[in-house]
Amino acid sequence: MRVAVSKRGSYNADIYCSDSHSAKKILKENRVSILAIDFYLNGRHNGKTILTWAREKNLLPQFVVVTENNRDKRVLLALELTRGGYRTADGTTFIKGHL
Repeated sequence: MRVAVSKRGSYNADIYCSDSHSAKKILKENRVSILAIDFYLNGRHNGKTILTWAREKNLLPQFVVVTENNRDKRVLLALELTRGGYRTADGTTFIKGHL
């Protein structure tokens, strides 16, 4: 299942979540194959908060796509994914891997 966590809806996904509450619920209850994520969400939490929470709960899928347009916020999301053992060649698509 492809899940997009964004308030923009610009990624082709099976399920769209625009806030942290719905994103956490989907990640807990479903097997996600690809997670597309933006920094800015509806509500008080952001994409980095979701990534940190999901990493700590071991709920991140093997593939994560950063769809944020703001370069500074993309870097924050990328750093969180790198801390979780993800690798990227293009700064957009991250793959969980063992090197």
